[in-house]
Amino acid sequence: MSQTALITLILSGLGLAFGLIGGAFTMNAREFRRRAQRTRGLVVGLRASRSDDGTSYYPRIRFTTMYGQQVEAETTYGSNPPPARPGEEVPVLYDPARPTRIRIDSAAGSGTLLGGIFLAVGVVLFTAGAGVALAQTF
Repeated sequence: MSQTALITLILSGLGLAFGLIGGAFTMNAREFRRRAQRTRGLVVGLRASRSDDGTSYYPRIRFTTMYGQQVEAETTYGSNPPPARPGEEVPVLYDPARPTRIRIDSAAGSGTLLGGIFLAVGVVLFTAGAGVALAQTF
């Protein structure tokens, strides 16, 4: 296998993998948004999660469901800097079937931004791989 073919295969494969992951994140965020209820919540704390890549902060939010149930839950997605600070009021999406499954109602907090980033990187890598393949045919 030539070096060009190997580069094409690697770029296209990575592009496809990133694209599939991004598509899955985006579809998951869209499906969650579709069934979720919206409300306002109060950030009552942050949990720090440390790894080799740095620290991510997961807000703990207190809110009231449409049925009047008081819930306190941690968001699914963390970030650095934190998406909100303790004492801040934020828009919340929650699953009415399982109110402890929550996300902050924003592109970053709902997973849409992460999905879009993965999808964009996938498209760029796949296009680069296709470009290398096309350049070798001419």
